[in-house]
Amino acid sequence: MPEVETISVEKTAKLLHKNAQWVRLGLQTERLKFGTAVKMPTGHWSYNIIKSKVFEYAGIKEEN
Repeated sequence: MPEVETISVEKTAKLLHKNAQWVRLGLQTERLKFGTAVKMPTGHWSYNIIKSKVFEYAGIKEEN
């Protein structure tokens, strides 16, 4: 199975011209479909953002 490339909240926000908190809240509320947000037992959130889905969402051609 091929490995899926992920990117950080900060890089995602930069690509979308939004702030990082907008991305975090969008993932936490499941409004953004390019990744997931999981609340850990410690109360902190963990994010998994799929790079290809961010590019698709933004309508950006992904560079190789």
